[in-house]
Amino acid sequence: MNVELSILTAALVATVVVAFYRRYKAGSISYIRGPKADSFVFGHLRKLGSSCTGDIFFGWQDEFGLVVRYKGIFGTDKLMICDPKALQYIFHTSAYSFEKQRATRMILETMDGPDLVWSEGDVHKRQRKVMLPAFGAPEARALFPVFKSKIEHASVLILLWKDMINDTSDGNSITMNIHEWLGRATLDAIGEAAFGYELGAMGEDSTDLGKMYRNFVMDISPPSRPFTDAIFQHTPSPVLKVLFDHSRSKGFDRLREHKTLAHQVARQLVETKVKELEEGKMAKDVLSLLVKANSSMTSKHRLTEEELYAEMSIILFAGHDTTSNTLAWALWELAKHPEIQDRVRKEIREREAVIRARGAPEFTLADIESLPYFQAFLKESMRMHPAVFGLSRVAAKDSIVPLSQPILDTSGRIRQELIIPKGTEISVPLGCYNREKTVWGDDAHSFNPERWMKSNSSEKRGTTLGVVGNLMNFSSGTRSCIGWRFAMTEIQCFLLELINTFQFSVTHRTLDVQKVGYGIAVPRLRGEVEKTQLPMTVSIADRD
Repeated sequence: MNVELSILTAALVATVVVAFYRRYKAGSISYIRGPKADSFVFGHLRKLGSSCTGDIFFGWQDEFGLVVRYKGIFGTDKLMICDPKALQYIFHTSAYSFEKQRATRMILETMDGPDLVWSEGDVHKRQRKVMLPAFGAPEARALFPVFKSKIEHASVLILLWKDMINDTSDGNSITMNIHEWLGRATLDAIGEAAFGYELGAMGEDSTDLGKMYRNFVMDISPPSRPFTDAIFQHTPSPVLKVLFDHSRSKGFDRLREHKTLAHQVARQLVETKVKELEEGKMAKDVLSLLVKANSSMTSKHRLTEEELYAEMSIILFAGHDTTSNTLAWALWELAKHPEIQDRVRKEIREREAVIRARGAPEFTLADIESLPYFQAFLKESMRMHPAVFGLSRVAAKDSIVPLSQPILDTSGRIRQELIIPKGTEISVPLGCYNREKTVWGDDAHSFNPERWMKSNSSEKRGTTLGVVGNLMNFSSGTRSCIGWRFAMTEIQCFLLELINTFQFSVTHRTLDVQKVGYGIAVPRLRGEVEKTQLPMTVSIADRD
């Protein structure tokens, strides 16, 4: 305990010194308008940490526009940017000039190792080149049957929920934490589709790695996260390294435990995949394709063993947690809008009848992708509820960033571009871009699938961003999510089967649901801050 206290004291002292030094040396962005902070020490971070996801940023967006200056610790200036043209420059044109925060990278390295999300510059280019062959459109479509089998098989989600409903006193419905069950189901699906590995998360005999993910995001992202991240960002790397390696706090313990368990499994699986490749009987899962692609590279371009283990670790985490969150918020919207739910289900069943009439046994991915209202609903849910609400970047050099619309600075001058000094910390709230009125219309904060049914719905006004529907859910450009096709395949498969089978309704606790987290945005109940929860009543959908 004394050792950890000493480490924390040293970190705090170093943070204060470095923060004041950087504030003194940094170029100024004081010309940008923004809210006044109520604390010099904490800036706006306490307010951000204690509010629900997006509330503060949406307010600033409405008051100050697409570019806002706000305060970090000890008076440091930070930028919030959701201007489309600026984001295109940051994520496309000059992506490697805007890096992930140092503390964020250390968290990623502690949790997974040197993976694709952690890497920067030439290392990122090399890793992405090796991994791309495993994440193309044909590869994603080929995994559709795997996802479908994981929710139709008698031992998993759909029949499990049916049994739970039948076991209730009235046999009609059950109220459950939908978020937990979706997390388990998508974890099993990603384990099999990506690695050919059975995690058993849906049952009581789950592997240690399967159990690892229960409530994982809340454990590593406490309400104090904005403040601690700011401290980490100004703490010298050697001090941070000691803290990350030796702190016995719950969050750090969980990060290290995740890496240990994931790498143990990865080591065994990689050895198996290498052997299968040598014997000419390679499977079609993502890890097999990745091992094959890696073996075809020259030695200097290959992933190291540690990198391979890290890639598996981040695919497992990101591939199930963001997916389950997207599904959970989509079902939440259906429960709140029964008329939309009825319309989506009607469309599914009408197409189901057509499929059976042609003699086909079940939906194909092409069938699902051709359902107009289903797709409109899914995109609108993704627009309103990006699984990752925001990203953070740091300017690696002085930059001039263009804007899609001019801003008024503090002196009353009109500016067509931003002058961003090296070291400036930038928050990119993807959720704010997804609700920007100049992009999506005056009803941008309203849930309205009809916006996607218009003939020009795919042609967003202004600058094009994102990889799906001009949404930023999977980021954009050079650092866009490599597994976005994989994720969309999984999401569509799960969503179709769940809507076709079950009716989702609100409960008296639904009004207590809050969204928390700047990174992965998860649901919790008001006053119950330790656990992710999204209670919902589930019943068998009427077939009449």
